Amino acid sequence: MAPPLPPPELPDDAVAEILLRLPPDEPRCLFRASLVCKLWQRLLTDASFLRRYRRFHRTPPLLGYFFAGEVRGEIAPFFIPTAPASPFPKPMLDCRPWMPLDCRHGRVLLQKVQGGDFTVWDPITGGREEVPEPRTRSRSFSVAVLCATAGCDHRGCQGGPFLFVWVWTGAVKGFVYARVYSSQLGSWGMPVSVGLGADDFLNANRGALVGDHIYFMLQMRARILKYSLVKHHLSVIDPPESYECGIFIVPTGDGLLGVAGISGTALHLWSRKANSKGVERWVQHRVIELRTLLPADDRFKTAIVVAFAESVRVIFVCTEIGHFLIDLRSEQARKVSKPGVQYPIVPFVSFYTPDCACGKFPLPSETN
Repeated sequence: MAPPLPPPELPDDAVAEILLRLPPDEPRCLFRASLVCKLWQRLLTDASFLRRYRRFHRTPPLLGYFFAGEVRGEIAPFFIPTAPASPFPKPMLDCRPWMPLDCRHGRVLLQKVQGGDFTVWDPITGGREEVPEPRTRSRSFSVAVLCATAGCDHRGCQGGPFLFVWVWTGAVKGFVYARVYSSQLGSWGMPVSVGLGADDFLNANRGALVGDHIYFMLQMRARILKYSLVKHHLSVIDPPESYECGIFIVPTGDGLLGVAGISGTALHLWSRKANSKGVERWVQHRVIELRTLLPADDRFKTAIVVAFAESVRVIFVCTEIGHFLIDLRSEQARKVSKPGVQYPIVPFVSFYTPDCACGKFPLPSETN
């Protein structure tokens, strides 16, 4: 009896269509597939295929979050994965003594612990660019980093130009200022300012990007600072309501300014909309009872919103029983760490593909 014939080989186009559907929030699938054979490895590192892959999946996944921890007496950024196959070691000793401040478009903004210069870091490729500290005396500050390429879809813009927005309160009380660093120019732009009417401080939480505007929180009266990237202009917005633990900027899925506040154990979500006359006002559009999402535990009394991952619509809340990730689209919650101080929490949203693994990916000669 003749031995059975081997199954016919799939055409290259069919293989590409299969690989195209590997889930981006499980990057280990991509890496395991890349080790099958040279053909699959070539496909998974080919620039045109990867552009198709990112267009097909559209939104980069949440891979995890950074926070500042202590290693041998020094502050260092730690990474907690929220997706299988974390691409980063924990802790990342090569980044001591830096503190993560913001992350957007695949870039992480770090500052030296004792103050001083900044670095913009791509943790997947390993690329870094130093940014000098602006020569300003600040009593409080907040920051934002973002891609500076016009028309970019931000699905794979590693290594491109970036902007670093720095807002601060200075020696003159009752005013807040903003400056922008351009990596293309290699310098800081001129500052702009706005009067607050009373003394205030900036909340250290990272800014939120909504369209061409970045929003920051003012601390004492929970007001919102709006910075226009196009007009280089600052303005102040009053909040919808006050909450026990303050509010957190949570942009809406349709590109509007939004905030979240917690009353008791209920998460209240607001958005800022314009009426028929073009006048903007706050509208409460959702209330989520956290007790129905989080595990039943008598220790759970309060919750605080501590971070938001913009493109994937995920909120991070801190409670007495741990830190939880809440998907606003599905209203599903997942515990990501035990109780304890983890501040600031900086979500990392990015595609992690074999082409940018920076030495973590085997060379073609190392596979069959």
